Amino acid sequence: MNWSTFVLLLAAPILVLANQHHIDEKRKHSHGAAPAEGESNGDAAQVPHIIMYVIDDLGWNDVSYNGAEFSTPNIDFLANAGIKLNQYYVNRVCSPTRSSFMAGRYAYNMGQDGNVITNGHPYSLPLNHTTLGDKMKEAGYSTHAIGKWDLGYYKWEATPTRRGFDTFYGYYNADEDYFTHKCGAMYVNTTTKKRVVMTGVDFRNNEDPEVDQNGVYSTHVFTEQAEELIMAHNATKEPFFLYMAYQAVHGPLEAPQKYIDMCAHISRMDRRIFCGMMMALDEGIGNITKRLKASGMWENTLIVFTTDNGGQNHVGGNNWPLRGNKATMWEGGVRGIGFVSGVGVSKPFVYNGLMHASDWLPTLAKVGGATPATKQVLDGVNVWQELMANTTSPRSEVLITLNPPRTTKPAHPNQHQFLGTAAIRMENWKLILGEPDCAGAAQNETTNGTLSKCPNGWVHPSGIEVLPPANSDNVWLFDLDTDPLEKNDVHAQHPDVVEKLRQRIETFNATHINQVEPPVDPASNPALTGGVWSPWIKDEELA
Repeated sequence: MNWSTFVLLLAAPILVLANQHHIDEKRKHSHGAAPAEGESNGDAAQVPHIIMYVIDDLGWNDVSYNGAEFSTPNIDFLANAGIKLNQYYVNRVCSPTRSSFMAGRYAYNMGQDGNVITNGHPYSLPLNHTTLGDKMKEAGYSTHAIGKWDLGYYKWEATPTRRGFDTFYGYYNADEDYFTHKCGAMYVNTTTKKRVVMTGVDFRNNEDPEVDQNGVYSTHVFTEQAEELIMAHNATKEPFFLYMAYQAVHGPLEAPQKYIDMCAHISRMDRRIFCGMMMALDEGIGNITKRLKASGMWENTLIVFTTDNGGQNHVGGNNWPLRGNKATMWEGGVRGIGFVSGVGVSKPFVYNGLMHASDWLPTLAKVGGATPATKQVLDGVNVWQELMANTTSPRSEVLITLNPPRTTKPAHPNQHQFLGTAAIRMENWKLILGEPDCAGAAQNETTNGTLSKCPNGWVHPSGIEVLPPANSDNVWLFDLDTDPLEKNDVHAQHPDVVEKLRQRIETFNATHINQVEPPVDPASNPALTGGVWSPWIKDEELA
């Protein structure tokens, strides 16, 4: 592709018995337990089974129904029979979005906007928050989580089997090797001032370390575990909820060679390996669909499919034609690819109403028959009725990010208090304040066509990037109805709109809690716990 053409384009297994024992033991002690036989809060046949697929770092252009240069037929099958979400927002990185999924709140309201909870960090999704797992158990569901947790594990109380899930099979941290299931972290010794590198296995079967999966590709083992759970489930007794958070397609770029070979038509090597990862993922989703059909559960299953943030362009992902990258506030970082499919969806269509990651908790709780009430005030709203009827969303705005909030009072009454980074969508308008990209400076790129690690412009699947014009004000306003690709900043032409949206950000800022990101704790070293990443802070209530 030559440059002029590019510019023109821019305009446009074995675990079943153990798990069942774990479920039974959990229910003996769970205050959110399912009703006993003879009691009911809704017959299992009257509420749907629910599978929520969370795909890590999936970009807008990483599925074939959105134009990817490789085929994802099983994902497409579900999407094309369902409701595609066209104005759906997630957070710019993983932990904040997953916190919103689980707690129904904006990440800034949980002290987690912009922060990734990773190896050795001594904090979590706040422990006083009701989770999506809790709500589905309240509704009488058998609840299961597979794959990536990434919501903290510094003490057992923070882990999935203590937060509403009957079973868990996966890993606690943010990323790891797909085959060895190892990951590392680093801290600086306060005495010697030297760096200390920590490495260990992060893989769990419920709360027990799973150390015999070395060499097994995580996408495969997660799919097989989901199939085992479906086969073991008694669909006539209770409904089934699966939070299926695949490791794919987050880095590192790793896939079995046979899947990479299926992508030989892609010349760019990182994109070719990424394609192989998608081939394995799509196959896995197809296998789960087949298993649901064979089990008789398919006709009463609701599928939710979502990314946690935009694609990582320099690790093979792609958001074309949207602007930007994972960890940015551009649409490519926060406009999430997602859809709803299966039971309840009478016909396929594209939904253009606003949605946010925090909406899943109240929406799925309602679908499952639970009340939306939680320990915390929700930011998410139940969009089920409007979504199914293709009517106007109950949302008129989405707070995309707010980090870090300013806690000191302004020097003058008319001085704006907020000086951090923020973005908000209100109706057709989107305002960005501060530094919008993950590199810390919006103007850090100078050469068109050169792909940086944090693209600020538009990246074609070939890897060619086009940069936007410079903006020294650190204020951007876009009319997304007429400019969905964020090419034309109009903040200078609409100062009244800028002020209106800035005041909304000020309102959110006034109710914030301080953002938390304590440093890596040396006591988390896997060398102290048999070479496995494990909770390391004793919880007196659970001891």
